[in-house]
Amino acid sequence: MRIVTGTDMRLMDRWAIEERGMPADVLMENAGKNVALEAWEYLKNKSDQAVILAGRGNNGGDALVAARHLYQWGLNIRLFLTSPPEEFSGSAAGNWRLVEALGIPWNILKDHNSFYPFKLALHGARLVIDGLFGTGFHGEMNEVCSKAVQAVTESHAPVLAIDVPSGLDADTGQVSAWTVRAEKTVSLAFGKLGLYVYPGKEYAGEVVISDISIPREAIDISTQTVQLADHNMAKSLLPPVPVDGHKYTFGHVLVTAGSRGMAGAALLASRAALRSGAGMVTTVLPESLAGHFDLAFPEGLTKGLPETDTGALSRDAADALEAEAEGKSALVFGPGMRPGDDLEFLLTRAAGLRIPLILDGGGLWALSRNPSLLAKREAPVVLTPHAGELGRLLNVDPAEIQADRLKAAGEAALKFQSVVVLKGAATVTATPLGTLYINDTGNPALATAGTGDVLAGAIGAWTAQGLPVEDAAVLGVYLHGLAGDLFGKGVGFRGILAGDLTENLFMAREQLRLG
Repeated sequence: MRIVTGTDMRLMDRWAIEERGMPADVLMENAGKNVALEAWEYLKNKSDQAVILAGRGNNGGDALVAARHLYQWGLNIRLFLTSPPEEFSGSAAGNWRLVEALGIPWNILKDHNSFYPFKLALHGARLVIDGLFGTGFHGEMNEVCSKAVQAVTESHAPVLAIDVPSGLDADTGQVSAWTVRAEKTVSLAFGKLGLYVYPGKEYAGEVVISDISIPREAIDISTQTVQLADHNMAKSLLPPVPVDGHKYTFGHVLVTAGSRGMAGAALLASRAALRSGAGMVTTVLPESLAGHFDLAFPEGLTKGLPETDTGALSRDAADALEAEAEGKSALVFGPGMRPGDDLEFLLTRAAGLRIPLILDGGGLWALSRNPSLLAKREAPVVLTPHAGELGRLLNVDPAEIQADRLKAAGEAALKFQSVVVLKGAATVTATPLGTLYINDTGNPALATAGTGDVLAGAIGAWTAQGLPVEDAAVLGVYLHGLAGDLFGKGVGFRGILAGDLTENLFMAREQLRLG
């Protein structure tokens, strides 16, 4: 599903009005009535009280339309403004005149005394409709609005937000000191980016997309191509499974991973590749680990290669690694590999192989030491960093990465001409051509050691099964998150091991296929 920034949405509104002749009054009427319908579904009982907060802009105008309809349907509503009604303009001003003509009771929030009836109304409210700011909010609120949001928050009344919860930046998902925490958000025309990334996602609640008659081709105005990787998109990426297929049909993944003390990373990545549908997996790791690994992973092939005194793969393994890559469908390189000069040398050799490359863990460290290493590579690459690793690759503080995850992932994809999977809550996948995907699955079950190794193996498997690396990354991330979500239905989100997650990958795939 395509989503847009708040900035682009305002451009699209203007285009619909000025270029396509869509009356602003019609857009506002459609928006407000759809909000009223959502509120009606929640309330249903005419004795329920709804409190409606209206700012002075178009978002406030939408709230006035909702107030009109709910009042006409016989509901008990209380309308509160955060500025004098004479400050309404355009379509909002026209709707204010209709509100006055109907005799809907209203108050202005301006001083301590004016907040008393507001708090009293909140105390008896079954629902609050937030129409303060919408997509136009950036920075911080004025004192009146912040006090209003504080009162709503402290009342614990359910909130229905119009377009974007007030205090949330629709472009970035960042929130202000006081931000409305909605139970449901009615996003107008298109989903807004800030509703799907953290921390904004936490404040948006359930997001409902409401058609307000903006022409669909308005999306062409958007300056960014951002997709929500949801159920429908992920299902469309699932490759067909031929009933007469055999192990060679589904690809052969080469996993180069592990070192002394971190052999588990190799096992997690390798098992994840098989659980994600790869036909065969060969694991390359230090020779002292190979015997035990072979017993732990009887379903796969194991190749022990020369190692250093510290138990990491040695540069002497390079020729054998290249030989092992012959005939393989994808190479997962780096989980659990110990940093060092030998690792950097091995990645240099691996970068020259003409098969898709998925880099994780130690592979990302080696790339940060030599950022130009992939410059002449012909086969596609997927990088799977968390914020700390991406900060190292871009030479910035991880906090800067977290402040605008989409921007950071996009910059890295362009710099390294690779698909970049920025792991974390609402994982972002970016492509060199500028397309961004925000993942719609996942939960705190994934916040444990080893789940990144599982993800790398899963992406390797989908690549081996013939998907373009962009699709393999999006699908792998979605199913990885869905595998974690399956735990929430039974045993909760904490205490889950990465190995447990691996065992859920095939169930996640089947749920997606059948859903």
